[in-house]
Amino acid sequence: MFVLGISWLILTPLCLWNLFRGGTLIRLTSVMVLVSLEAATIWASSAAQPPEPTPVAASPFLAAPAAPAAKGIRQAASCPTRLPAPERARLARHRGTLRSMTLFWAARTDECDTATVVLRHGKRAIKVWMHEGDMKRRPTGARTLPVSVSDGVASTKVPLAPPLLDTGALRAIDGRSGRPIALR
Repeated sequence: MFVLGISWLILTPLCLWNLFRGGTLIRLTSVMVLVSLEAATIWASSAAQPPEPTPVAASPFLAAPAAPAAKGIRQAASCPTRLPAPERARLARHRGTLRSMTLFWAARTDECDTATVVLRHGKRAIKVWMHEGDMKRRPTGARTLPVSVSDGVASTKVPLAPPLLDTGALRAIDGRSGRPIALR
């Protein structure tokens, strides 16, 4: 990618100069060089794309080695392990970008103080995986966040990093079941 960037910096002004000052063969060569640079850029950027999100049935909680809980967040000792399925989600918007997503699900009497959440962005959808309790393996990008319970509904606020452009066509999907999560 570095060499491609340097090529753009050096060859583009030279080719533009030749397009206006050179003969027919020089002009044709300049156009071919610019087209080749553009094709190489497209090829390099498509090759540098992150891998596709994990398949719908797979859980990212089995993919990476364990890591300690986030600083300042403690986990209740009597918290049972479970995989809550978010029923609703609310997106927080600020100046044309989506900054965070608050997830809601039915709370249990033994609800955990924290939940570990994984978000995967792609193709106008955000896939969500949630886990409460002890974890044997912790996936890359997992965040342990505090859980609030009010009127039998548990919720957690997940910051979107980096913030996403608000196109209005975004969907939230449960990563385990593939079921859409209602956005409000």
